[in-house]
Amino acid sequence: MQPLRIGCVPYLNAKPLIEGLVVSKGGNAARIERLDVTLEPPSDLVEQLAAGRYDVALIPAIEVLRRGFAYVPGIAIASPGPTDSVRLWLMKPIEQVKVVALDRNSRTTNALTRIVLEKKYGVMARYIVGDPAKGLKGDAAVTIGDASFKDYGVPSLDLGTEWRAFTGKPFVFALWAYEKGHPRAAEICRTLKRPRPAIEPIVEREYRRVGISKERCRTYLTKCITYGLGPAERAGLRLFQKHARSLELEEARA
Repeated sequence: MQPLRIGCVPYLNAKPLIEGLVVSKGGNAARIERLDVTLEPPSDLVEQLAAGRYDVALIPAIEVLRRGFAYVPGIAIASPGPTDSVRLWLMKPIEQVKVVALDRNSRTTNALTRIVLEKKYGVMARYIVGDPAKGLKGDAAVTIGDASFKDYGVPSLDLGTEWRAFTGKPFVFALWAYEKGHPRAAEICRTLKRPRPAIEPIVEREYRRVGISKERCRTYLTKCITYGLGPAERAGLRLFQKHARSLELEEARA
């Protein structure tokens, strides 16, 4: 039988989910115990999963809702509040924001940004697509993942904090998703529902790579980001879907 083809994001927040698996870069997949793991940005993982390149992929929650994928129960990338890695950078005061650059690598956070701006702050902006690696555009700009640890020299909103203040719920960013009826669904769930690894080896290995202190890295992986999908997270996910539908974001692909 062929190895399970697993797609995952390259960000720090996903490291505990794939710790102990051999992960490839640049498309050169490595294999271990019938696993084949590749790292790609979340927006790319969505299309690759839909095209059948992967058996399972860690994809944005908004795309699971949009496309009706099945997902591994009990596991998510979520946050109870402050995320430290999902930000809206403000080049102007929020009441003056007219143009917002969404992150080309994001799907869920882009939708969350619109919900926060339009429903919480009453800001009706024009949205463009940006690439944080090439600098921030517009009056405000979204960053996700490791790019958010950089200091861009302007104030920012932590979008997990904003969601919690707006709804009182945790936020679910990503899920291990696969096609409904997949013939290896039981194997996928059994493989990925592993005990959480020790965090300290990840901290020791990753903090320099992302350019933050050990303490910030440890806090991020133990407090800012959580990995369970319990009743509170599922309630937050349902509320996110409700707001996304009200803004017609669940149907939009951009």
